[in-house]
Amino acid sequence: MLSISLSLTVLLGITGLENNNEPNFFVGVSLPVALLAAIFTNLILEKNIKIFRTNRIKFNWASVKIILIFFSKLLTLVLIGHLILNASDWLTQDISKVIYPDNFTHGLLYEVVREATWFFGVHGYYIFQDIGLRLSNETISNIAAWKAGHESLNILSVPFYETWCASGGSGGTLSLLICLLISRNPSNKHLINVSLPLAIFNINEPLIFGVPVVLNPVMFIPFVMTPAVDYIIAYYATLWHIVPPLQQMVGWATPAIINAWLGTDGAMSAVLFQIFLICAGIAIYWPFLRYMEKRDYKVITLPGGNTSFVPVKENQFQLPVPGHREVESPHHYLSEANEYIDARRNINELQSSGNFVLWYQPQITVDSEKIVAMEVLLRHQSDDGKIIPPYFLKYYERIGMMPEVDFWVLENAVEAIHHDLSRFPGMTLSVNISPQTLLAPNFLSLVSKLLRNPLPSGWSLEMEITESQKVKEPEQVIEILSELRQLGIKIALDDFGSGYSTLSYLTQYELDKIKLDRTLVLGLAREGGEAFLHHVVQLCKSSGSQVLIEGVETEEEHHIVKNCGIHLAQGFLFHRPQPINKLCKLLEVTT
Repeated sequence: MLSISLSLTVLLGITGLENNNEPNFFVGVSLPVALLAAIFTNLILEKNIKIFRTNRIKFNWASVKIILIFFSKLLTLVLIGHLILNASDWLTQDISKVIYPDNFTHGLLYEVVREATWFFGVHGYYIFQDIGLRLSNETISNIAAWKAGHESLNILSVPFYETWCASGGSGGTLSLLICLLISRNPSNKHLINVSLPLAIFNINEPLIFGVPVVLNPVMFIPFVMTPAVDYIIAYYATLWHIVPPLQQMVGWATPAIINAWLGTDGAMSAVLFQIFLICAGIAIYWPFLRYMEKRDYKVITLPGGNTSFVPVKENQFQLPVPGHREVESPHHYLSEANEYIDARRNINELQSSGNFVLWYQPQITVDSEKIVAMEVLLRHQSDDGKIIPPYFLKYYERIGMMPEVDFWVLENAVEAIHHDLSRFPGMTLSVNISPQTLLAPNFLSLVSKLLRNPLPSGWSLEMEITESQKVKEPEQVIEILSELRQLGIKIALDDFGSGYSTLSYLTQYELDKIKLDRTLVLGLAREGGEAFLHHVVQLCKSSGSQVLIEGVETEEEHHIVKNCGIHLAQGFLFHRPQPINKLCKLLEVTT
């Protein structure tokens, strides 16, 4: 509301100073000036809103100065806008003379310009409603004269544009909706459910802003191209008598096919022709939609031929609704929305500045320092080669996308076993799986399909429960872990000794390995730290699990860990995380 009210205030200031009463004022002046006024007003607002948020406004000179500077910028914008109006004649010319559809060229230009305004989120019909009104009056007069036998029907008319060029609404978006329907991307499902009922009646705002088209140069191209191509084909099809001219005024909300039937008084050729135009629109939209999907998703091919779409960039079609969280603040809905938006922004920055990669950290036997397993670690590699640890996972967790992330890691890790690591038998590959992923409805089926192709001989897969996250449904997790074990997957409890774990975890879950958190290593420096670690190890061993300790970085820690009876370890003292090519070279030397 603040943005809208300030933008309108600036626009009224600009146009009020001009006091322009020309009949085409809103066509020639308001569109460009309104856009510029809104853009620069919001740039000023965005910059200064931070000042208001970080400085509590008080009745002192500093606060008054901030306010004066803010409003002086807005006043300057008003004056500059006024000068532009006086200095630029092209802003006030009657553009309706240039684009009024009285012949083929002007009619095409009218359609293209109307559609082009959508790039800025502006509905072309309302911008050029004076042209639309004039065309509507001429159409009604022409139809009446034709029925009286005085004139032939004009090709260009209101029903011509609404029937042939706007199936589903502006941009011929019924074709786009059909593309979404035939696409296998499940992320489109919610958008289709919302858009389809309205698109039947040529209302397409949810679809346009959901794909999106506004400010999106990729989808904007077919959005303009489809009605332009429809216009050209329909014009010459009518001119060459392939289809009859439209002879009835039909409401713009009349569904496609029906409007062609009614507008031509029941001509079947018109119905078939409209179906042809919709198919042509599908052919135009389809490659652009596929480009966006390839840019925004990784398509995982599972054993058996099935595919899964995993987001690797911002999903521009559908954003999941933030889940409910217990927040004490009475403003928790606003807090959740801000957190959600922040998470999306951070994810966008990461995905636009590089790619996600997998690194591997070996796990060794404490006695012989032999590599027997490796943990898969997700990293972000920026375009300049900088590697960032997975602090960003909290953003994916916040927006409910951990299942997609975890399965992407799992799929690529299993692929690495088959293609890069198969020549090193007797190993275990360990993958972190969040509780959010374990409880995903399709998790077990995806894992089952992924393992239809058996792992190479001597290899085993291990899944680590991320213990630092609270398990809200332990009974269901127990059932899922049991199913995973039946698939031959080992189960490890990660980061034991931190987060939400309790001793009951050792009896609740059937575990193959317990990974002790590095905090227990750091505790060795305190008095009694070694004795405490020894008791923890014995307690873990009583559950029948192997014990691995993380974060061993010095020889002294290695010696103490060995004395405490720990069998497995990982840490910088032995091996740092490394990409797959370096890991293979290391295994060639050590195995």
